[in-house]
Amino acid sequence: MRNSKIKQKMKQIKFPNSHKVIFFTLIILFIVVISLYIIKAPSNKQTAVATRIIDGDTFEIESGERVRLICVDAPEKQEEGYDLSKKFLEDLILNKTINLEKDVSDKDKYDRLLRYVYIYNKGEEVFVNKLLVQEGHAEVFRYGPDISKCDEIENRKIAL
Repeated sequence: MRNSKIKQKMKQIKFPNSHKVIFFTLIILFIVVISLYIIKAPSNKQTAVATRIIDGDTFEIESGERVRLICVDAPEKQEEGYDLSKKFLEDLILNKTINLEKDVSDKDKYDRLLRYVYIYNKGEEVFVNKLLVQEGHAEVFRYGPDISKCDEIENRKIAL
């Protein structure tokens, strides 16, 4: 008799389906992990508008930050070719939306963002750093740890 009363009480109590509990727990855990990853995932790419050209390898974006092109060195103000390289970069990116890509370092000792720069021209991606060198407005200049694309800019084949 006592066993039958216990069985009746057990039937009255509804236990949650353990599979559902595990499934929903996993879903919640998955959402939390993905959310944390999205919030904390560092991005090495950003979009900006070039608002002022300083010289052939440095410009300013709408945030007021200065950007130094990685792996290239264009003539300085007192050097031959300065006006041409500055004008070339101006025609290429001034007041246009550009894509900036970080390598290793975020900024140099002058507090300029160190970036590879890309634009879209007629639906094609143009690697600005490389184009400056190809067109003779800058030379390849390797400095610091930010050299992952210097070979590409210099048009060297990368060994696989």
